[in-house]
Amino acid sequence: MNNDSLNTSSESSTPGDIQSEDNYYRSIIENNSFYVIRTDLEGNYSYMNPFFCQQFRLKPADWIGRPSIDLIIPADHQACIETVQQCFMTPGQSHWVILRKPHHSGIVSTQWEFKVVSDDAGIPLHLLCIGHDITSLVMRQQELQTLVEVTADQNKKLLNFTYIISHNIRSHVANIIGIIELNDGGSPEEKEMGWTMMKKSIAGLDTTIHNLNDVINIQTNLNLPIKKVYIREEIEKIIESIRVLFEKDNTTISYDFDEPEFLFTNPAYLESIILNLLTNALKYKSTNRALEIKLAMYTEKQYQVLVFTDNGIGIDLDQNRDKVFGMYKTFHGNADAKGMGLFIIKNQIEALAGKIEIESEVDKFTTFKVFFPLQTE
Repeated sequence: MNNDSLNTSSESSTPGDIQSEDNYYRSIIENNSFYVIRTDLEGNYSYMNPFFCQQFRLKPADWIGRPSIDLIIPADHQACIETVQQCFMTPGQSHWVILRKPHHSGIVSTQWEFKVVSDDAGIPLHLLCIGHDITSLVMRQQELQTLVEVTADQNKKLLNFTYIISHNIRSHVANIIGIIELNDGGSPEEKEMGWTMMKKSIAGLDTTIHNLNDVINIQTNLNLPIKKVYIREEIEKIIESIRVLFEKDNTTISYDFDEPEFLFTNPAYLESIILNLLTNALKYKSTNRALEIKLAMYTEKQYQVLVFTDNGIGIDLDQNRDKVFGMYKTFHGNADAKGMGLFIIKNQIEALAGKIEIESEVDKFTTFKVFFPLQTE
């Protein structure tokens, strides 16, 4: 495959036959829609078919004798080298590789068949490479992968949305039912107080529904709506919505940050995360002491960190660290435990490009650190 004739004939062929066969094979090589190149044993070009030169706007005179790797983007050099090494380890056997090449229209993806050609004595002569453009196929695969990722993301949002409906709204409704039950047969003053609590709880339910509506409105978008939320105000609003549960357990809540502290985040997810942490602390409180919850905030690198500590029964992390945030994982045998709360928290904070960490000691404390990415509205 050079400027000389391609000797593909047998010894018994006549000169006319040889010339005819030579022209036939040269026509196939030089006029098909495949790239055909040949390199010497050092990897330098010794032949380029016209189609390859035409597609990449190359002049053979400029490239014959130059390293073939120069027409491959650097990120794919190692893949090319490893494929060539495989060819020399198994002469006569084909090896396939996908290589990206610079093109006047950008970067194109090409698939190649490499094969070492040897003489009759088995001594390698050169490397034969036949390739074709697969850019459109790669682009379709990338589009399919993007579609899969979008679908997975939408499924996560659906899971979060379903959980917020079943957990957050149910918490508000349970609080309202509790207030109604306490008001039955109460004095006028108690009923007036109950009515005040009822209005606050209904207002909290209304806010939850509005936040969910924001989530619904962006289900066709990868980005969740981000708003400025004053963190202490939000926590106190959530506590107010389930105050009946806290007052029943004589819970103390303290804050180690200034009241104006705020986050730019998704309100629906933030409410779900805080509500889960609060109800989780109530569910796993110690029977030997009153429940204490401490909240703090600080900035660490690109995150604002919400620290949530309770003095409950704790979790044995030596046994369960890898399971803590798993779906349907429970650790204390509570009849009402579903193993979804911490899984959803992790899912939601990761959807916000954040993370969550846990520290705990059995029968002493549990601390959750929720990392919210620093961002603006």
